[in-house]
Amino acid sequence: AEVDPAAAADVHELLNAKLAERDDVPPVTDIFEDLRDGRLLYALLEELSGQSLASLGRPRATGKGGKPLTDFDRVANLSISFRYVKQTTKIVGIGPSDVADGNESLILGLLWSIIVFFAAKDLGGVDDISSLKKKILKWCQKRTERNDDVVIRNLKDSFMDGRAFLAILNDVDPSFAYKPSATTTDNFRAAFTEAKRYGVPELLDADDDECWKDEQSVVTYLSEMMKRLPESAKNVSGDVLKFVAEHDRDVVRDLTQLCAIPSVPSQRDRRDDCQRAAELLADMMRQDKLAHVTVEDGFVLGSGPWPHDPTLPTVLFVADYGVDAPTDLAEWSGDPFEPLETHDGRLRVAGGAASKCGAVAPVKAVAAMIAALPQKERPAVNVELCVGCFHFPSDFQDGGRIQRFLRETYTTKEESQKKRRPCPTYAIVDTPRCSAGMALERYAICFGCRGQASVKVCVAVGPDDGKKLDKMEYFGPLLDPNQVLAHTLVATRNQKTMAMDVPGVTGLAEKPNRFTRAVQNVDEVHVPPEKTWLAVDDTSLTLAEHVCFEPGIAITEVNPGFRRATERPAYPEKVSRATIFCTLAPAFPHDLAHKALKRKLDASVVWGAQITVDPDVGNTGFLTEPSSFIGAFQDAASSNFSGHRQPAAVVCSPSFLPLAACVARALPTTNTLACGVSDQDAGINCPDEALLLDDFRATVNTFVHLLTTLKVDKPRGGLVDPATVFAFTENLDEPLPPKFVPPPPDAPHTNGLCPPPPPPNQEKKTGQGGVEESKSSS
Repeated sequence: AEVDPAAAADVHELLNAKLAERDDVPPVTDIFEDLRDGRLLYALLEELSGQSLASLGRPRATGKGGKPLTDFDRVANLSISFRYVKQTTKIVGIGPSDVADGNESLILGLLWSIIVFFAAKDLGGVDDISSLKKKILKWCQKRTERNDDVVIRNLKDSFMDGRAFLAILNDVDPSFAYKPSATTTDNFRAAFTEAKRYGVPELLDADDDECWKDEQSVVTYLSEMMKRLPESAKNVSGDVLKFVAEHDRDVVRDLTQLCAIPSVPSQRDRRDDCQRAAELLADMMRQDKLAHVTVEDGFVLGSGPWPHDPTLPTVLFVADYGVDAPTDLAEWSGDPFEPLETHDGRLRVAGGAASKCGAVAPVKAVAAMIAALPQKERPAVNVELCVGCFHFPSDFQDGGRIQRFLRETYTTKEESQKKRRPCPTYAIVDTPRCSAGMALERYAICFGCRGQASVKVCVAVGPDDGKKLDKMEYFGPLLDPNQVLAHTLVATRNQKTMAMDVPGVTGLAEKPNRFTRAVQNVDEVHVPPEKTWLAVDDTSLTLAEHVCFEPGIAITEVNPGFRRATERPAYPEKVSRATIFCTLAPAFPHDLAHKALKRKLDASVVWGAQITVDPDVGNTGFLTEPSSFIGAFQDAASSNFSGHRQPAAVVCSPSFLPLAACVARALPTTNTLACGVSDQDAGINCPDEALLLDDFRATVNTFVHLLTTLKVDKPRGGLVDPATVFAFTENLDEPLPPKFVPPPPDAPHTNGLCPPPPPPNQEKKTGQGGVEESKSSS
């Protein structure tokens, strides 16, 4: 019998959801083919039952001698699982050979029976499908009894318009408004998206308005909702926010105390102050009853006092309590480290807006949750804090101080023997002004940032001995290194569109994609389009998408080496130098950009001149998979900043963010986000720097809101692999063909900058259309 493709798709989705945490089986692509070797069924039964089947045996991954599995091996593997199935589910009419042969209808029936059996077992008190349906029906009726327009009579057409799903979720959390649409798929989409945030796998297709007709799928989906949805979502967020408001002066006082310490790591005589700031932060955490508080190598660590739950996401807050040395002291209204609250609600102090706000805000958010939550309740999240003191460029390099500490402190499952603290699911990195010219005067959440790569270029037409060409040696035809350099640099741009033209340095391969879609709502780019190099006919991307994701190139330094004199003309030196700077697409490897630039410039230099290209600056940006966590974060920020700022924006930063990129590379399985306010009046690192205290309060409230309302979700895996988003089609180890080929020895001289003169035995004549033609003389 033929199987229902929709039912097969539902089972496919459920299997992947159940096996997402298993690393011994790959994701399911074809359920009937993937089940044949027995390993997938074995893993599924272990996950559904919560038991190990090792006592019955273990399936083999390969045949004898490492050879592929034979049919006999597959049946042997499947027999292990069937021994367990016959002991528990009492399923008949199918055996191991049917699965090994790929009998689709029997396999689908087996999987549904297993899924329903364990769903009934999880819900308790039922042992057959009929009892399970009755229990689910009663649960749905109770959940929707307040909605007069929703009547649940059965588990099929009562759900046909999607209203019942919306009503159930509204009963769980009243903040999820019950606003049904006239369009069925819109209702399904809203309900399934909300349910997914509680960990309910998306077994039904929201875009199929007839998905309700498959009763098996609906029953399985509702059983997952029963198991995962809480009885009710209490308004714990409101209670904690009320506590923050009542203790506002205490919160601001603690911030002021930290700001009064001149923790300037770049000044040797301030090193003791940096240690004093670290100890003050640690004392603040201890007084607020945070757990596991330590100070190690200038890093202050702490965590929420609740026991670590590996089934819940872990959020790590990363911030900096260091301050750049104040400049232009004469322009300050007072001592830079004497905090002063001004009449316009600001705190004037060096480092207040730049770093200290971000160091204190998560501490006070967690402290309020500890104080205001009922004693036996905990948030649906694990919380970790890491606040350091950073300044030197070496701190942010690969393998530098920050990365070494993070890797040693927060480890993954594979390193569990050395584990000190849990590897975070999300890292929130305090980064004021992270939006860099986009979404000004708003709170911004960045899921990535661009990288940087620069090279130093030197063109020589003679030995670099420091001597200039003498005027007696210099004649017009002689190669001028400055012109050669200019000619070479021009080759890095497409002369028609003026876009960057360096083979091997690209933007994201497919557009639009999930990253460009994430910034589609950002219409604020504070760069006039007419001042960009964008091609006039390129309408595939918006200006915001160009600024966030496309590479760019500029000449940042030129040392042409002309010698000027008042009584004689200038004569060139034998060398000319320049620095080329590239902004790279997020996550594009900077070492590949260096190789591509060298390859392009080497091929573009004219014959007769030598060029050297040396790597200079190199920083790889980062790119994190967009997830529902970002949406929850944006909602929390928009709500708490609404009193004095526009809604929060989700962007990919056009500039390089050193700390966030460093964290992302140190913790590649973590979803890293940079966040902060782009306050143009704060004057960060300028005289009279002043933090808007309402921004500080809103930041604390945003973290409270996020942590107390966060629902379980399983994000995609952290840092994006460049190979999945860039089309690396260029072989950068293979040199480009030179643009200028040396002429043969008997050819007229040309240096590649201008065409050779005609041979002496030819004369020019004007042909049709005014084009000059050559004709041999008689």
